[in-house]
Amino acid sequence: MEYARESLWELVQGGKDTTQTLNLCSHTTREQTDLAILPSKLPWYTWWLRQQTERIPPSISEKVVHIVGFDKTFSETAKRAQSDQTVSIDDIVRHLITQNIIQIDRNDGGWEAAQNLVFGIIGWQTMLYAPSFGTCPPQHLAICDDLDGFTGQAYMTLKQDRVHATSCLPDFLLGFGLMLPKENAYLGEDLEEKKDFDSVSTIHSGELNIYLLRSIGRVNIKWVDVLAPHMEYDIATNTVFLFRYPSFCAASLTCTGDIDPTGVIHCCATHCPTDDNWASKDEVSQFLREVLLSYRLLFGQSKMSRNMFRTLHPFCNVKREGHDHLLARLCGRKRVEDDFTHIVERDSYRLNRDFPILRSKIVVLHRQLSNMKPRGLRQLWRDTRDSVQWFTFWAVLVIGGLGVVLSVIQVGLQAAQLAGVNQ
Repeated sequence: MEYARESLWELVQGGKDTTQTLNLCSHTTREQTDLAILPSKLPWYTWWLRQQTERIPPSISEKVVHIVGFDKTFSETAKRAQSDQTVSIDDIVRHLITQNIIQIDRNDGGWEAAQNLVFGIIGWQTMLYAPSFGTCPPQHLAICDDLDGFTGQAYMTLKQDRVHATSCLPDFLLGFGLMLPKENAYLGEDLEEKKDFDSVSTIHSGELNIYLLRSIGRVNIKWVDVLAPHMEYDIATNTVFLFRYPSFCAASLTCTGDIDPTGVIHCCATHCPTDDNWASKDEVSQFLREVLLSYRLLFGQSKMSRNMFRTLHPFCNVKREGHDHLLARLCGRKRVEDDFTHIVERDSYRLNRDFPILRSKIVVLHRQLSNMKPRGLRQLWRDTRDSVQWFTFWAVLVIGGLGVVLSVIQVGLQAAQLAGVNQ
């Protein structure tokens, strides 16, 4: 019997309706799949997902046969992930095989190839990580080095043994790092950072924004396609990493339903109430809201930061189909629309209330900025972190300068008057 090997994108190119083919989220009944990815609301995702699937190597595509097409494999992976709190990658592979969605040859590395595929699909559906195929020994599963060698909270290691594919999704992902941390948790070992974490309780929008980070802190920005390391800071390269697809967060919150969040990213939450490291479903939703709010803190609430955003080109080298227009709305506008109810914008934010998940990352950036002192009059002019000190300094400088000028003029006039008298 011949099985179809065509990819999702060959089906699209063949003239099928894109919205129907990529029906990746449904809101009508609890039995229907809710993947927190809605193509009609996320037009960029179709293009983005195509770029990811085109990187699937022959070692996977030739060993995993999609009996009814890749789109069915994609949606059924999410459906199985949502059906059980303790589901593992191996559970999903078995489900796809028993439901005649994929076919593999176990004697020819088919099981490992199917593991790799499901591992990749989970990454694409949650956007927590990007899978890396063929970059490590076959006994490992690996994620891409999107942070240029930096290992922080989200990605403590880039690979782990594939034997852990039998673990539930939160335990498996914890093998890479804290992609979904709990609220108000500091797990670092730096005593100074821990001191700052405990002492910094409030952040004003005028004290921490991209304009100050760039002009005073000289911080570099790297836009990434992975959600977990959003706002991670690499002190070695003075770089902050920012997620560039905020509409994914908004769609994931929209798709959570009235009773229980069921998006794929929520399926990666811990089901154990005593877990001290990993986020619960409610905390995953909180994390998504904080990511959205962080764009307002860093960009939208500061005029200079909004102007700076327009010079950053977050989608450089990305085709227009892959641009997320919500990013420009959140970062480039003074106010967001009234119907955008996912975030509550304030002049001052209490970290344990407004940013309990991103708290440690915000404190690190705040500490970095606090340690940077302005050099020269240009940086002094840009440094508006302490408005009272800023006005005082420039008032003294201007008034003192005018006083000096007037004194010089007065001396000059007296000298001219004296010269006239002598004549």
